[in-house]
Amino acid sequence: MGGGPGGLGAAVYGASEGLHTVLVEKFATGGQAGQSSRIENYLGFPDGVSGGQLTERARRQAVKFGAELLTTSEVTSLEVNGPARTVRLSDGSAIDAKAIILATGVSYRQLNAPGCPEMTGAGIYYGAALTEAEGCKDQDVYVVGGANSAGQAAVYLSRFARSVTMLVRARSLEQSMSFYLIQQIAGIDNITVRNCSEVAEAHGEGHLEQLTIRDLNTGKRKLSTRVSCSSSSGQHRGRPGWTGC
Repeated sequence: MGGGPGGLGAAVYGASEGLHTVLVEKFATGGQAGQSSRIENYLGFPDGVSGGQLTERARRQAVKFGAELLTTSEVTSLEVNGPARTVRLSDGSAIDAKAIILATGVSYRQLNAPGCPEMTGAGIYYGAALTEAEGCKDQDVYVVGGANSAGQAAVYLSRFARSVTMLVRARSLEQSMSFYLIQQIAGIDNITVRNCSEVAEAHGEGHLEQLTIRDLNTGKRKLSTRVSCSSSSGQHRGRPGWTGC
């Protein structure tokens, strides 16, 4: 269950050993990793690889060994029927298996600050660093979050944007980001990291124009510079963590 790198890896190993293997994914194979602009800490890719390339190769590899991939299928329940484990899908069909691996990964958690829901798709995007990068050319970009997805998005967007500001609620990136990414960010002149900060409100007429940023230490609010590009790729693992530009 789940078509990210974990689920795809399990499908490859199971199918390559001759097991009848089915992978069920609600959206598209790749999961959150599939939308990452660049992954550099994945085994076997010392020069880095985009999330799309990584997951497409894994998908082809799983299919080559005979795994069956069911995309846009949702699991609604799991049952124990004697020696079998029954997976029931939203279309009413069912699959019996001897073993089930849950690799459901993370899901996007959206910003709920005033104005953010209304601006989603009109300046605020989730998991859109690759598709929105050209639209952010020579603009001021904000990335909200301090984990690896936020760092990867900031590094990629810095190649197009005039400036990239990371809004991080934690006191430092070290709490949630890989060391190699922290080093990269520190070496890029047009990326600024603002710790202990969060989005308090989004403003704009039909499209995101500005953000109100709250300092978590003092509670003070400050209006950002004009923002004409905004992208967000937040994730939820039971604790807040958002990425957006």
